[in-house]
Amino acid sequence: MKGFTVEERRAIYLSRNPPQSDFSFVEYCFEDDSKELKKVAIAIRESIAQLGGVDRQFIRAESSFEELVILPFWKNIGDIGFYTEDFIEAVERKLGVEFTQEQLRKASVRDPDLNTDMAIAEFVRDFYDWYRLSKFV
Repeated sequence: MKGFTVEERRAIYLSRNPPQSDFSFVEYCFEDDSKELKKVAIAIRESIAQLGGVDRQFIRAESSFEELVILPFWKNIGDIGFYTEDFIEAVERKLGVEFTQEQLRKASVRDPDLNTDMAIAEFVRDFYDWYRLSKFV
């Protein structure tokens, strides 16, 4: 997307991704919509959106991380220069927790940087399973 300004790239992304309600987003991620599942799904969605500079309604559960490359921060996903740590820190802030280095080393969550074709919903489910097992729930 060379030659496009950040605003032009954002406008292209928004035109390709119609809004999705929080209810639909969570429903796509999980069969259940318990308070804790919803909290985690929305925190991840908000983190992705904040880093990308868009409102969370434009982050769709069925989209892959590769589809985010048009947005700021996400432009380097899958390449050198992407910082997964910044994404994890954003999620920590949204959830109001802090993961230890040991917890992160043992995380069974696929890294979006190495799995760019992974759907956001898949990441949300993987993350929630690890988060629950790590005793944050």
